[in-house]
Amino acid sequence: MSIPLDVITEILSLLPINSLLRFGCVSKQICALIDSPEFIKLHLSRSKETYSKSSLILEFYSGFFSANMDSLDIAVQLLDHPLNSCPKNPIKVIGSCNGLLALQRHWRNEVYLLNPSTKKHQLLPNIVFDSESHYNIPVISQFGFGYDASTDDYKMVRIVMSTKQVFVYSLETNSWKRVQDFSHHSSSTIRLRGGGAFAGGALNWVEVKSDCCPLLITAFDLKHENFFAVPLLIFSQHLPDEVTNEESPFTYFNNLSVLGGCLSVTCRNMRNKGYYDTWVMKEYGIKESWTKLFPFSPSPKEAYLKAIAYSECGNKVLLRLEIPDVYHFCWYDLKEQTSHEF
Repeated sequence: MSIPLDVITEILSLLPINSLLRFGCVSKQICALIDSPEFIKLHLSRSKETYSKSSLILEFYSGFFSANMDSLDIAVQLLDHPLNSCPKNPIKVIGSCNGLLALQRHWRNEVYLLNPSTKKHQLLPNIVFDSESHYNIPVISQFGFGYDASTDDYKMVRIVMSTKQVFVYSLETNSWKRVQDFSHHSSSTIRLRGGGAFAGGALNWVEVKSDCCPLLITAFDLKHENFFAVPLLIFSQHLPDEVTNEESPFTYFNNLSVLGGCLSVTCRNMRNKGYYDTWVMKEYGIKESWTKLFPFSPSPKEAYLKAIAYSECGNKVLLRLEIPDVYHFCWYDLKEQTSHEF
């Protein structure tokens, strides 16, 4: 007696990815099922419900390394993938979403999508830029990568810094299209380490303006494909009265990330120097939902601080401390208000 396909689908959707990949060799029918968009979406949904463990991807010139989030004291493992990296032409992570990595080989203007679990990758088609494309020179850009639930499609946004041209890539069509330029703030410069932070169906960047308050977040809505300002409520309270707009904004507004699916910012508390405050926007787009999560004093105090993720139990936050060319990681216990570096 044969097992109905819907029963097989249900069983396979509950398996971890490593076990699932082995079943792809059983038959062409099973392989086609596993590779279908419907099953991939189902398996992703079930994985979020069943497997709470997350992996941290560490980026070095020699390649990528992965570590289990809740056992970071254990040695990390080299991430085996088909895209080689070398110091002269490194591959950088420019975004991530639902287990997919967006990568850029900077000196070739190449952009890839990589599934580190299956090792499958895809080179994105080239964009025809303006005059820069006639020269073999990298086009300096800001990137963001996320998921558009309205169309069940993964999208990448590329903002060309010199021209403020904006391009959107669709995985569904495997093509780029040009949308409205980033020209509504003609004097601004976008800065964000690691690419646009994906939260609330939008990609979010720290925006620096020379002619107004530096504490701004600009977002790109993946559904409507337009820019908008994320409402801020509280950060100006942390600036001393004598601070002027000409001073470096990153002295105060340090990093943008996503914690538990919520947009998060880390900013230096100028009324309590040496401390950083981490805030989360519990309801995306609602300025009153900004909530202070915790203060933290890094060592050394010159380190840039970024909140990475919650622990599996949810009572700790993984922090990254960045000193020039060096990264340190530590857990911050939200209940005990203590930290543990490793």
